[in-house]
Amino acid sequence: MIASLPMYWRPENAHLWRGFWRHVQDALPDLPDLTPPEDIPSRWTDHWLRYDLILSATCSLPFRTVLKDRVTYVGTLGHFVTEPGGYYFSRLIRHPDAREITTLAYNEPISQSGWAVTRGHPALTNVKNHIETGAHSASLAAVAEGRADAAMIDAITWRILERCDPNAQRVIVDGASPVSPGLPLITAKGNDPAPLRAALAQATQTFKTEDPDLMGGPLSFHLLDEATYHALPIPAAPPA
Repeated sequence: MIASLPMYWRPENAHLWRGFWRHVQDALPDLPDLTPPEDIPSRWTDHWLRYDLILSATCSLPFRTVLKDRVTYVGTLGHFVTEPGGYYFSRLIRHPDAREITTLAYNEPISQSGWAVTRGHPALTNVKNHIETGAHSASLAAVAEGRADAAMIDAITWRILERCDPNAQRVIVDGASPVSPGLPLITAKGNDPAPLRAALAQATQTFKTEDPDLMGGPLSFHLLDEATYHALPIPAAPPA
């Protein structure tokens, strides 16, 4: 078996994610330790589609495209960024000197929070150039350094970056995306999600930290209607 929680994992908060996972393991002692992001193959879909995947977190865009009908939905972690819990949104960050947004940085074309939410956003109608950066932190750097005028950053990631990345002080927050379902937790197709749901729900109650914003906010567990993910539109790919 293999497990990971890579989406909000950074060197600064890895100890917190491992601590949370120990609470999950208290309920299910046979679970493996978490695999850190640096040990996941560069193409994360290969990891998410492993036959022995017991749990991971993915983005809702691959969940409703390449992973659709190939994995089992377990639930969604909330970070108290929205009501109801289990949902999230993206912050629009902008370079302070950008009078018009014509160059947009985005992390990946399979990202809901960095790419899909930019489609049709009223502040981004004049974008002519796109820069793929590979990560939200790299998009932040592109905006802070003036290589891009703006970017969309997952609001949970933004909380972490405000704590960990000096570039967060070099940009301004200038809007937000609509709310959408948060990052889905998945297990391999055919696995029974019920024990995992119970263990995760219990762990969000028992795990405590004095610095929850370092991992994106206090944790909660939610079982959303899977159809709410698949109802979201599939965005066009970024221009070549």
